[in-house]
Amino acid sequence: MKNYLDEIYTVSEFQRDHSALAEKAERAMQYLKGYCPNSEGATFVIIEVEGYKCVAYLTDEFSPYALSDMIAPFDENKIYPLQGLVTHYAFKRY
Repeated sequence: MKNYLDEIYTVSEFQRDHSALAEKAERAMQYLKGYCPNSEGATFVIIEVEGYKCVAYLTDEFSPYALSDMIAPFDENKIYPLQGLVTHYAFKRY
């Protein structure tokens, strides 16, 4: 199953808005790049998964934006091992 985003929040935008986590976001992005040989020139974005900030990269530059399955979670303490991204369907809450 593919993972999609309607709106993107790039790593550079995140670093500008969250200076305390800017260095961790950069390290997580570089870590992810090492496992994604076709990511040169790709757009890296920040998503939140189960309460963790994660770096992911776009495999498609058009809305809705498609994400790669690999993500690099991080927090203020450390960069976590690479994880896979799984989409779950849920009801929309009104």
